[in-house]
Amino acid sequence: MTAQKSTVLSSKLFLGVVTILILGLAVYLSYIAENGLPFIPTYRINVQVANADELYKNADVRIGGARVGQILTITPEPPSRAWPHPYAQLGLALQTSLQPLPADTHYRVRLASVLGAKYLELIPGHRRSGAVPDGGTLALNTNPRLTHELPFVDLDQALQVFAPRTRAALRSLLGYLGDSVAGRGSDLNDIAYSLARLLAPLQRVLGVLAAPADHLGGLITGASQTTAALAAVAPEISSLLDHAASTFQAVNRRALGQAINQLPGTESVASSVLQRALPTLSDAAGLVRQLRPGAQLLPRAARYLDRIVTTATPVFAPVPKLAGELKASLAAVSALAADPASTKTFQALGRNDLATLGSSAFVGLGAILRAVAGAQFACNVTDLWLRNFASGLTEGDSAGSWLRVMPVVDQKQSTQLPHPASDLHDNYYPIENLSQCQAGNEGYTGTRLIGHPPGTSTVVDNTTPPPGVLARGMRAGLVP
Repeated sequence: MTAQKSTVLSSKLFLGVVTILILGLAVYLSYIAENGLPFIPTYRINVQVANADELYKNADVRIGGARVGQILTITPEPPSRAWPHPYAQLGLALQTSLQPLPADTHYRVRLASVLGAKYLELIPGHRRSGAVPDGGTLALNTNPRLTHELPFVDLDQALQVFAPRTRAALRSLLGYLGDSVAGRGSDLNDIAYSLARLLAPLQRVLGVLAAPADHLGGLITGASQTTAALAAVAPEISSLLDHAASTFQAVNRRALGQAINQLPGTESVASSVLQRALPTLSDAAGLVRQLRPGAQLLPRAARYLDRIVTTATPVFAPVPKLAGELKASLAAVSALAADPASTKTFQALGRNDLATLGSSAFVGLGAILRAVAGAQFACNVTDLWLRNFASGLTEGDSAGSWLRVMPVVDQKQSTQLPHPASDLHDNYYPIENLSQCQAGNEGYTGTRLIGHPPGTSTVVDNTTPPPGVLARGMRAGLVP
């Protein structure tokens, strides 16, 4: 056999030394890896925080949840002009891709988990002018517009609000909750299964509520407005409820209970009565249906009736006077009918038409003469009209005399207008009786006068009556 040639690489001593050097290098790299791998550049800046509690060396620096660096140093600092309280300055090692950060970059300390670990969150700014150089500092400041740290309330700060006794009670509550769910895995599984089955119908309900056509927003807005309106009258509502309570307390009596107990029997009797009244109600319903066409004409008929009443009211004013004169005429007819001579005359005439016409004309003429007797004897209307008509006649030809007339016409007084003329004089029914003779005696006042003039008028022109007429009129009481 030939002896193998000895080399350096085959020496056990050399292999042992190389192995020790590799292990030492690995230990060194693992030791310094916390501060960054050697020969790998980083972007280093300093930030000032008001409270570095539970922050530790090599804690994460994140942007949007992604790790972009670590905290290398945590140095306490005394108060300064910009910040009157002690604070901590953190030295950060960031990825070079972030260099340089804008000058309006902000940051805040956040809770990483419920176990208490924290990290630093960076919120890069958007300002184009100015940047944080390598080795620069983002400082604290009492002015909210100049400081870079943002306030943030974490779970540990929220829990510190509770007093020690409250926190102990919360811990006890959590312990009881743990005991309550212990050994109830199958029940929790059933609850989860039931919730899973509930989610599908619940999703459909939520879809209906979220549909624009359902106007859920309008319902909420209306409810808000209704609540606001009720809040304005809250005292009145409270008073109403108080009074309602007093009312309910007043009706809380034994008699009310007895009345309620008797309601079933009363309802039974009322049902029986209504059943018996059903035919009558059916007939009434049919009658109403038959009257419905006529009811449609009632508004029109009511308007016509109103127009008739409105138009007839001025006409009804002289009716009492006419009724008095008609009463006198009827009294004369009654006297005539009671006169034996008249009775014998009517019996002699018989039932032929000529006799009936003659008797009717005689009776009517008597009534007319008695009605106009006062105007004739006191006012001499017939003779004056004939005299005035004769005085209007002038020379004519072989056919007869001519009527001499000069009409005076005012258009405002002779045409139809919404309102009477301001100087219109018109007496529709002049009074002509034993006390007055208004016709032809109305004086002109210069203003509008419609109807009877004020005062009395008894001055008339006298004509010569036939012999003995005045004496007979005085004896009959027709001439004063």
